[in-house]
Amino acid sequence: MSDAPLSSLSRAREAKIEELSNYFASDDLTLEELERRIERVYKAASVTELETITADLKRAAAPPDEYSRVKLARSNPSLPAGYDMQNGRILSIMSSMRRVGRWAVPRKLEVVGIMTDAKIDLTHASLPPGIIDIHMRVIMASFKLVVPPNMRVINDAHAIMSNIHSRADELGPDGAPASPNTPVIRLTGMAFMSDVNIVVRRREDPVYDDDDDDDDD
Repeated sequence: MSDAPLSSLSRAREAKIEELSNYFASDDLTLEELERRIERVYKAASVTELETITADLKRAAAPPDEYSRVKLARSNPSLPAGYDMQNGRILSIMSSMRRVGRWAVPRKLEVVGIMTDAKIDLTHASLPPGIIDIHMRVIMASFKLVVPPNMRVINDAHAIMSNIHSRADELGPDGAPASPNTPVIRLTGMAFMSDVNIVVRRREDPVYDDDDDDDDD
């Protein structure tokens, strides 16, 4: 017998998955361990049983509930074109996330998306020169990266039961190497049961909030 109504148990499962996702995002769980514990969440027959799934993690350390570095990368039209930030993180769990308009892109950006719909638009962003590393960890998610024409995107990401589709060029015209001052995106990390798309849009085109308005052709 369950110790809570079905609706309460369902809400408790969602909360437990979000809690596990936070542990994974803070590197307290491996992908394999996350998958194993999520499987236990769906098999749990009571709220009491759900609590045992993270009992050891709570004793070790509490998951972070806020990432101050994310605030540094929020949209800010006053940032100078040469603004240079080394590290940043975007975290989206069981939600929808949009980063569009003018915002400062760090040299190393970690993107964690779990059961989410995420879009990062670089067409009006302030970009540092040279290689910009975007390391993604997306699980059961949709992730779209929008770049302006002629921006090189090197795709070194791994796909596990996922689709990673890039419309951006990895090489310059005639295979010429990029200038040291030209931003180049290097996409690394892993997509698990996810859909990842890299699309190209001109800077003069309108910026939309939803993906349905993007020109993917």
